[in-house]
Amino acid sequence: MSTPEAKISLIITTFNWPQALKATLRTAILQSSQPHEIIVADDGSGPETATAVQEVLGPSRARWRHVRQDDAGIRQARVKNLGVKYSSGSYLIFADHDVPMHPHFVADHMAAAESGIFLQGKRCFLPEGYAKDVLESIVFVPPSLFQKGLENRKNAIRAPKIGQLLQRPRSFQTSLRGCNVSMSRDDFLKVDGYDETFDQLWGREDSDICYRLFHSGVRCKNLWFSALQYHLYHPVTKNRERDRLDEELDTIRRERRKRALKGFSRMSSEGRIVAAGEGF
Repeated sequence: MSTPEAKISLIITTFNWPQALKATLRTAILQSSQPHEIIVADDGSGPETATAVQEVLGPSRARWRHVRQDDAGIRQARVKNLGVKYSSGSYLIFADHDVPMHPHFVADHMAAAESGIFLQGKRCFLPEGYAKDVLESIVFVPPSLFQKGLENRKNAIRAPKIGQLLQRPRSFQTSLRGCNVSMSRDDFLKVDGYDETFDQLWGREDSDICYRLFHSGVRCKNLWFSALQYHLYHPVTKNRERDRLDEELDTIRRERRKRALKGFSRMSSEGRIVAAGEGF
């Protein structure tokens, strides 16, 4: 899978933060190893997002698609499936709109990619002032390791040789993030993709698909010191109370569920291509 012949689809989900999306897309088109295509999967954003996509991807040499579903509440699981529906790659990298990427982000995923393994990347957190500068700049400059206020500082270190020594496949883990995860298209389809059961409340759809991958025999490798991302500062309200999604995750683990209840194969026809570019 890490061979040059593998077609990589970089799927970036977004909702109503066009400034962050532009910053992230600028890093996507400047990758040392260009993906086969960039898919912007839009969960019902306003017209400013379409303008942002055109501003960055329109003049680029990238092959890209902007796909959008209606705004009907939080539908992160469905919009990721929608991105896959309109993609053509044999390998899928998922990212969020608020995490600019290191220039070797795609290359690091490609180097570690293999069938039967999904990859879990890491991120550091930019301080508010630095994030504001990123949003106002045309070119993204990764922070120094000594940047004041940088959180998860170790995740700003790129040392792929050391990271390879730590990339031991694991058959289960609970710390999972969908803003930096990749898998083969075959493994995605094996578990029927993301589950719309997890829509309308924030989060958990990433843990769900990863648990089902584990139950299906797909293991995980952590991309320590490679595939770096830089999370843009924004206020977060943390809800520490259990909700129905926590209960559903407990059920998935207890039942060792392998396929989504309402997954990729059961998607409705809603959603369309807003714009596209085939590169030069």
